[in-house]
Amino acid sequence: MQSKQPVLIDGDGCSLLYDPELLESPISTFLRREIFDQALSSQQITQSGRGQAWFIELDGLSTVLRSYQRGGLVAKFNRQTYMGWSAEGSRAYKEWRLLSHLCTLGLPVPRPIAASFCRGLLGIAPLYRARILVQRIPNVQTFDYLLSEAQQSEAVWQSVGACIRLFHDQGVYHADLNTNNILLDDQQRVYVIDFDKGEIRKEKQQEAQWKRDNLQRLKRSLLKQQALREEYAFSEKNWDCLVGAYNAAADT
Repeated sequence: MQSKQPVLIDGDGCSLLYDPELLESPISTFLRREIFDQALSSQQITQSGRGQAWFIELDGLSTVLRSYQRGGLVAKFNRQTYMGWSAEGSRAYKEWRLLSHLCTLGLPVPRPIAASFCRGLLGIAPLYRARILVQRIPNVQTFDYLLSEAQQSEAVWQSVGACIRLFHDQGVYHADLNTNNILLDDQQRVYVIDFDKGEIRKEKQQEAQWKRDNLQRLKRSLLKQQALREEYAFSEKNWDCLVGAYNAAADT
């Protein structure tokens, strides 16, 4: 859990928000280029996701670096550039601060290390690119990968359902809850990643509906993958098991 206050530095067209317990005196452009120069090793992640990502080993730190990218038709013309003047309003800073908050709540998410906001031409244009660096969770596989390999036990489905309930009980909305953003380690502990566009929802009026919609998003993800692959270990019985554990989990 982070105890020191995050540090914000600005220069050379970039702003960097970082955890001083994990990084020591980085420069503002660290996530733009210097991180690869300092890396002991780096490997691009080929699994699908919201952005281009790398596993990067730094001195004493295993990390995941993600570059924010657009999807859909817009990506054909503008893949990585966004409009905005404020670093605090950028997707990277918002996700970093959300992850930091979730860590203080003790939720199973990766600890955020740094986030960058790099401006466009001459450092003054209202266009920017953003990256986020988080700690890599050891010994994990995506839920999607595990389901493509073998049928998972009832205990695994229950653990996933109970984990989602932990987040919902804290009002945490995940904008892209799918099987690639749920991880399990070799002890079958469940983690949730990629909180881009996520938020804390405190509104009571529509509370139950957004939680149901969030669960249905996950189910659509499972059904989509099942339709794409001949052998994908998902059934309605599995879903009932997940939802049963979700409903049985006590509020915290």
